[in-house]
Amino acid sequence: MNGSAAPAGSRMERKKEQTRHRIVATALELFKQQGVDGTTMEQIARQADIAKGTLYNYFPVKEAIISAYIQQSFREKYSQRILQLSNMLGVRGRMTFMLGILMEGVQEQKEIFEKYLVYQIQNMISVRRDAVVPSGFRELAREIIIRGQNDGEIRSDLPLDVLVALVEFIFVEVAQEFYMKPDSFNVHNTIESCVDLFMNGAKPPK
Repeated sequence: MNGSAAPAGSRMERKKEQTRHRIVATALELFKQQGVDGTTMEQIARQADIAKGTLYNYFPVKEAIISAYIQQSFREKYSQRILQLSNMLGVRGRMTFMLGILMEGVQEQKEIFEKYLVYQIQNMISVRRDAVVPSGFRELAREIIIRGQNDGEIRSDLPLDVLVALVEFIFVEVAQEFYMKPDSFNVHNTIESCVDLFMNGAKPPK
């Protein structure tokens, strides 16, 4: 018996992860070629060389595949972004930087992020806590909030999840401005005004 052989469970998990990556890569290529709306789940399954039922076991809808792609991108860049946030002072600077980076991605992959944001919003407003899809952005937002609370810039008498959700909705609002007013959209001004709203509330400036 080979003592160095990997457990069967580990091999199975690796195979599942490989299949998952293949599905995501295949779907993204099809999305680029013919658009998200022009691509069917059947096409993705056929191109990935898997049964349609298998595809649905991994992803119930196309938007879930897009979400997996975005989360994968967040994971790959998470350590780098945390380091960048560590080198910045203040909640305002960190939030402005983070939203700027995210909006670069939105503007570069307009259709992909539009589908992703709609899917995330549907999960964000779900009354079932266990139905919320984990977000890489949420982890960055948590880091910013916690650091802000530790530094005394953000109140600590509110639940962390509430404050993180507010940051998520700020990102949604900035992105929505881009989609609704693409010709007049100013990313810097929109981010600045939304971050100011988060930091100071709706009270008028002095």
